[in-house]
Amino acid sequence: MSSEEEVETEDLNPHNPAPPSEKVWLPVYLDEEGKLAKHDWCLDTGIIKNQGGEEAKPKGFYILVLNKMKYILKSDLGHAKNAPKLPESQIKLILWDLDQIDGFYDKWWRTESSQVETFIKIVQNRRADLSRKFIIDTVVRTLRG
Repeated sequence: MSSEEEVETEDLNPHNPAPPSEKVWLPVYLDEEGKLAKHDWCLDTGIIKNQGGEEAKPKGFYILVLNKMKYILKSDLGHAKNAPKLPESQIKLILWDLDQIDGFYDKWWRTESSQVETFIKIVQNRRADLSRKFIIDTVVRTLRG
């Protein structure tokens, strides 16, 4: 194994899970019956692992969403003909804002729904003219493929 492969492996999982004997009992996310389950936690940061089934999306997913938004706005699909477009510079600024949020792409503890809420806030911060419904519709379209 080369040193480059080792660095890539470390980046994929930056968390150091506690041994199985040290897992903590917590409520299961999205469980209406109030059941408990053992959860992993990181020895280095103390972050508890999300086991609710909702998994954070990688950066590439949000790049696809932004490019789909750019295409929809460019093509005047369901928008006024003179609606403002989404230039590449704004896409880069939005992605930069997302990168500045600590743990935004972290699959260990972040949920998809919390990512989407943060994504909507970031996009509307840069483009207040884009509605919440438009952003959510674009995310849903991207999820469907």
